[in-house]
Amino acid sequence: MKNVEIRPSELQKVPVYTQNLEKVIQKSHEIGLEKALEQWALEIKERRIKWYEDNKDRLNLRGTEVRKGFQLVMLDYMGINPNELIIVEENKNKIIWKAYDFCPYFEAIKNKGMDTKMVCKYATEMPIQALLDVFNPKLKFSRNYQKIRPYVEYCEETIELIED
Repeated sequence: MKNVEIRPSELQKVPVYTQNLEKVIQKSHEIGLEKALEQWALEIKERRIKWYEDNKDRLNLRGTEVRKGFQLVMLDYMGINPNELIIVEENKNKIIWKAYDFCPYFEAIKNKGMDTKMVCKYATEMPIQALLDVFNPKLKFSRNYQKIRPYVEYCEETIELIED
């Protein structure tokens, strides 16, 4: 899976996210890296929730709840080409995929010499969960931090339906 589409809209985000990470680094000197990343995550979360509110009536989600959550986050919000997402397991309660797409967060993280495990955990995981929460609070997003770029050539992620 080497032929990845680099959409101009995603490429344009790299310098913005790189600049955002520079601000995070500066702020981390005062409050620590985890807290600075969590503050950035709140900005990302607000942007995603606003997008959902603006677009929820136009969404055409189909399938199980986990499939709908996958479509919402990866295809509709992030606009990733489905050919760059390899589903490795899917049933009515769980979907696991490998993401090979061009990721502007990953590029910005590389630009700043930071660790994807730290940045993705503290800055991007919560905003994805927040987007799922407004759609269906029973859906839980997770990322396998043993299978994340640059340590492997993809990021392995999961959405599960959690029944009470």
